[in-house]
Amino acid sequence: MHNGPVRDGSIGREAQRRRTRARVLDAAIVEFQRSGAASADINAIVESAGVSRSTFYFHFPTKDHVLLELIRRDESRLGEELNTFLDAPHDLRAVLQKIIELVLALENQWGAGLFRDVIALYFSPTRLGEEQWSQHPTYVLLAGEIERARHRGELYDDVDSLQSAAFFLVGLHALLMTNRELSAEREDVLEKFVTSTLRSVQRRSSPD
Repeated sequence: MHNGPVRDGSIGREAQRRRTRARVLDAAIVEFQRSGAASADINAIVESAGVSRSTFYFHFPTKDHVLLELIRRDESRLGEELNTFLDAPHDLRAVLQKIIELVLALENQWGAGLFRDVIALYFSPTRLGEEQWSQHPTYVLLAGEIERARHRGELYDDVDSLQSAAFFLVGLHALLMTNRELSAEREDVLEKFVTSTLRSVQRRSSPD
């Protein structure tokens, strides 16, 4: 007879916890955008969120945990948008270009400084492992597209879809980190990157 009220209370506490976590995350993002992750002021974050320092550290033990949460939140949305795009007719070039479009939109949303902080953490050598990649929605979708193209005979038989997807994403983010200014030159670099990626995997008889 008591299971219902107890369960309802637990659900209410969990909902409150999630709301608090989201509020702290939003305040942290604003501060990170203003000052950069390394220089972000925890006091400013907790004051803006209306919580104590202990509450901040309960949800995010380190600043890196804030960045990782931001990645998880927005990458899930990016994966959903890419998945929707894949429902329409497309070729591999279009998929690569769509990924670039989505990542550039994310860079614009976060701001250049926060984008660099996030990417530096996400693609750090200590995080580049099989388990991490398997949780990367864009990676999973791209690897699937590469594998399907290989089965259609468009790519070389020995193309490894998992490695190729990882190489493309790492290369893309490296280019964005080193070519920071939005310009025609940056667009040209990214277009050449798509072309070189395709040439490395496509059979010579297949169009780029």
